[in-house]
Amino acid sequence: MRPYFAKMQEWTKAAKENKANAEEIKKVEQEIEALVEKAHNAGISKETLNKRGEWTVHQRLEYILDPGTWAPLHTLFDPLNEESGTTGVVDGLGRINGRWCVIIGFDNKVMAGAWIAGQPHNILRVTDIAKRLHCPLVWLVNCSGVKLPEQEKMYADRRGSGTTFFRHAELNKLGIPVLAAI
Repeated sequence: MRPYFAKMQEWTKAAKENKANAEEIKKVEQEIEALVEKAHNAGISKETLNKRGEWTVHQRLEYILDPGTWAPLHTLFDPLNEESGTTGVVDGLGRINGRWCVIIGFDNKVMAGAWIAGQPHNILRVTDIAKRLHCPLVWLVNCSGVKLPEQEKMYADRRGSGTTFFRHAELNKLGIPVLAAI
């Protein structure tokens, strides 16, 4: 790719503004922001959790991450359309003491962090990123178990929850640290 960009022609004039496109893009961005806000507010309130002496996953992330380094991933990913509107996983990239890490946290506001439909698919995506980037994988675990009526959606297929534990062994074999903060 480098030779292509090295020989690429210079742009000599500014792009024309297309107000209709700009307005449509702003509209879509607002829709996405509303969906992200809905995902962040899923489950019980932050205040309720704090009154119990617990922190939300976002508060824990803020505590452990270097300021300004959080880059969330898969915020709207919900492959099985879980009734809460989220897979109950908050994941992304961030620095901890200057070192980039892939981070997964259970959203304890949604069913007390229980494993719910679609979550194994989300976790597999994130562990793939840790494998590709050769970055430590950090888990912020606060889990009440599995949503009982949905166990068949959790363990049954080859991308189910059992795959998570296989992937941990695979990462360990590759020398990639897997850390769990419970």
